[in-house]
Amino acid sequence: MADLDGPYKGLIKIAFPVERGWAETMFAQPLPSGHYRIDNSPFHVYGVSNGDTVSAAPDQDGRLAFTGVVQRGGHSTYRVRLPPGQGPNCFLKHWPALLALGCSFEGADGRLYAIDLPPGVPVEAVYALLAQAEQAGVWEFEEAHYVSQTDQR
Repeated sequence: MADLDGPYKGLIKIAFPVERGWAETMFAQPLPSGHYRIDNSPFHVYGVSNGDTVSAAPDQDGRLAFTGVVQRGGHSTYRVRLPPGQGPNCFLKHWPALLALGCSFEGADGRLYAIDLPPGVPVEAVYALLAQAEQAGVWEFEEAHYVSQTDQR
């Protein structure tokens, strides 16, 4: 796999199967162990998060494909989808409270957002904010991968 250029220099892409015939690719940092550390949050994949160390091997198409989680990085991932007709401004209006808790995000298509909760972020407080906004009709959210405070130790 070739290294990427620009801000992604030194990273590679790993394909994560989502459904038959389709995979989401995520950036990863190659490690001396031969494993890879995920360097972004998933938009469609469940069970992995930014910072996780994973194994991968070439698939039948020659892509580097996910084969398993080697070690958890302590991050949790939640996803938010805005209703039709809403866009980034709607999300950004509600973002400061999540940012204040230590979250970061990546956006796709103006309506889908992957929210990264690094170790130490109070997951219960983030969940409460996400649920409150969902109840108000601002967005729908889902848990893509959850790491409890106990798992982070």
